[in-house]
Amino acid sequence: MKKKILVLTDTLPWGHRSIAKAIYGYLKTKEKENNWQVDYAEVKADTGIGGDLYTLAYRYLPASNMLAHKLMLNEQLREVVAKLSDINLPNLQKTVNRFKPDLVICCYFYHSHSLAGWKKKDARANFKLWTVVADPWTINPVSYVEGADLHLVYDDYAVRQGVLIGIEKEKILKTGWWVRPQMYEKHNREEMRKKLGLIDGRPLVFVGGGSLGTYSLTRLLPVLMMVKKPVGVIFNTGTDKMAYNLVEEYIRIFKRLRRNDLVWIKNMGWIDNMAEVLSACDIVFGKAGPNFLFDVVAVGKPLVAITHIGGQEDGNIDLIKKKHLGWVREKGTEMTDMFLEFLDNPEMVKKLEKPIQEEARNNQRTMRVVEKRIKEELG
Repeated sequence: MKKKILVLTDTLPWGHRSIAKAIYGYLKTKEKENNWQVDYAEVKADTGIGGDLYTLAYRYLPASNMLAHKLMLNEQLREVVAKLSDINLPNLQKTVNRFKPDLVICCYFYHSHSLAGWKKKDARANFKLWTVVADPWTINPVSYVEGADLHLVYDDYAVRQGVLIGIEKEKILKTGWWVRPQMYEKHNREEMRKKLGLIDGRPLVFVGGGSLGTYSLTRLLPVLMMVKKPVGVIFNTGTDKMAYNLVEEYIRIFKRLRRNDLVWIKNMGWIDNMAEVLSACDIVFGKAGPNFLFDVVAVGKPLVAITHIGGQEDGNIDLIKKKHLGWVREKGTEMTDMFLEFLDNPEMVKKLEKPIQEEARNNQRTMRVVEKRIKEELG
């Protein structure tokens, strides 16, 4: 009889969904050989205005999230979050009861708290619950879920953090980061550049902010007026229509003021073929979100971090520095100086090739670790 696995997340296009699709995408390819049935579901979280406030902070006020992160260091407030998650349970119950899984891999912490509370109160909720801790180094304690059967975490640091707040070490599995398998696929750089409309060999810079986008990307627009060497720039604004429209308006004005072809600009909103587009680029400027960071690493490119969410993503900045995955240029004119420095010396990216490749190889093993543990648990 087939064992049933349900990969579950929220409906919003943030990192949790990216992780869920990465895990589901891999496990789906392993169904036949393991005699599994692997399903995927997105359930809208009942968080009131919480999701809207997070999106606002993500795009326009990233430093403001520092307060929310610090509040969750308080154990009593974490208990409040866990109790509030009961409100979120009805739609989750309907989904789980429809699929009848043996194992739920939940990629959104709020859903995980809801499901853990259900399992604690109702013996009929007899599925195994695995939860994903979706930040590498600056981990909100609320991401660890009392009652979950297993926590999937990035590395040893995340294991230690879980133990410190009372999670049994046996209930924590170090895996690496959960990157969509297609991000590791090799693409012809020159062919992709032609598809994008770039027909010469100039350096190509990708400017992106993850799925939700971030207004910080627009801070790079003024430097384009200062460019004295040929360059191509791709702007990826995700679902942020305001940032997309601002870039569009800037391009219109830019073309009127600079009547030459030194700067080639392509403005893209949501990108489905991210691996292909990144493969055509030489360097990436963007927000230091974990999924965006590790997607960029998987394609073998360095990231110049120009912004991050306060508190939640502080550790990502440390990770970039310690593992030599790129540069951090968030203050004042640092990002514009870095942009011009790269144009003067495009070969500077080569010194980071080795550490980036090493990190990519480590994360490429992640899904095999998850698969092995599922085999052990489900038989």
